[in-house]
Amino acid sequence: MSPTSNHDVIRDAHGVDEVVAYAREHGRIALDFEFLWERTYAPLACLAQIAIDQTTFLIDPIEGAPLAPISELVADPVIDTVMHAPSSDLTLLGMQFGTRPASILDVQLTAGFIGIGAGQGLGVLLDRGLKVSLDKAEQYTDWSRRPLSERQLTYAAADVSHLFALADEFLARADRLGRSTWIAEEMTRRYGPDSRWVPDPEHAWRRVKGQGKLSGVDRAVLQSLARWREHEAARRDRPTAWIIPDRTLLEIARRRPKSTSQLASERGLPERMKPADLEGIMQAIADGMAAEPIHLPPAPGQEFQARMDTLGPLGQILVTARAGDADLAPSLVATRDEIETYLWGQIGARDVTDSPLATGWRHEIAGGPLADLAAGRIALAPSATRPFLREIARESDGTHSP
Repeated sequence: MSPTSNHDVIRDAHGVDEVVAYAREHGRIALDFEFLWERTYAPLACLAQIAIDQTTFLIDPIEGAPLAPISELVADPVIDTVMHAPSSDLTLLGMQFGTRPASILDVQLTAGFIGIGAGQGLGVLLDRGLKVSLDKAEQYTDWSRRPLSERQLTYAAADVSHLFALADEFLARADRLGRSTWIAEEMTRRYGPDSRWVPDPEHAWRRVKGQGKLSGVDRAVLQSLARWREHEAARRDRPTAWIIPDRTLLEIARRRPKSTSQLASERGLPERMKPADLEGIMQAIADGMAAEPIHLPPAPGQEFQARMDTLGPLGQILVTARAGDADLAPSLVATRDEIETYLWGQIGARDVTDSPLATGWRHEIAGGPLADLAAGRIALAPSATRPFLREIARESDGTHSP
C-alpha cells in the first residue's frame, strides 16, 4: 500500500522510512530537489520531491524530515533513479551525505540523443515529449520560507510527476534509433559510481580562471591557496568567492607577500579578514613555495599551432555536420575544447588517449572522422543537401600523418 501522498508533506523520519520502503518495492524512483545555493558552500536542501509508481511525495527537510535515507536510494544500484539535469542535485547529495549515484537516467541528456536538443528545460521536454504543459510560475521562489503555499507544493510535485512517462517515451524513441547503448554508456560516464560530486581541495586550483601565465612556483602557491580557501569555505559554509575572489587569489600567488601587513594591503582582499585568516594565508603561501612547482605541458610549436589554426575550424564544421546528420545535439557529441584537444593528439602534439572522442559512440560519430581529417584521408566540401557538407575520401599525401 502506498503511504500518504498528494501534497501531505512528510516532515518526520517515520514518513520517510515508509516512502523508502515503498520505493524498494518498486525499484524505481523519480527525484528532484528544491534548494538554495547563493550564500552557502554546499546547496541547502529545502524540499525533496519523489515519485514512485503513480504516487508523488513531498519531503520537507527544513521541517525535520531526514534526507539520508533518500540519498541511500540514489546510491543503491538496484534502484533506478530518473532525474532531469541532476548535476546540482547530485552535488547536494554528495556534499551532505557522500553519495555516489549508481543508476541514474537523465531525461535532459537522453533528449540530446533523439533529436530534441541539449540543455532543454523540463517544460520544453514535457511539451515536446508528452504534450504536457508545465506551470513554471514558482521557478524563482524562496524554498526556505515556511509555510509553503498550495501553489508551491503543486509546482514542486509537477517536477517529478511526469518523469517516468517522459523517460519511457524518450527511451522508446532511442531504442527505435538504435541508441540505447549510447545512452547507457553516457549515463555511466557522467553519473556512474566513479563520478565525483564533492569538490576536491587538492584540485580546486584548476577551477581558478586566469592562471595561464603563472610560473610553476606561482601555480604551486595557487594550489596551496586554493586548498586553504576550499577548506575555509566548507568550514564557514560560504561560497569560495566570499572567502577570497579568484582574481585576488591569483595576485597573491603571483606577488607572494612576505608579511601579514603586505598581505592585508592586497587589492580585493575582503576587509572582514581576521588576523588568524591572514596567518592561514601566509602559511598557505609558505607551503606552496616549499612544494614542487607545477608545470603545465609546454605549448606546441609554431608549426603545430599554424596547422591547428586551419584544422581546428574544419574539425568544428565536421562535428557539427555529423551531429546534425545523426540528429544529435553537437554539444552532446563534443565541445569545442574537446574537439581541439583531440585534434592536437591526432597531429602528435599531445596525448589524448583519455579523450571522450577516442572510444565508444563518440569515436564512431566524430572521433574516427576527425582522425581521418587530421591525417588527410578525407577532404570536406559544401553540399546543397543535408548535412550541407560532403566528406571526400582521398589518398593522404604523406606530409601530415598523425
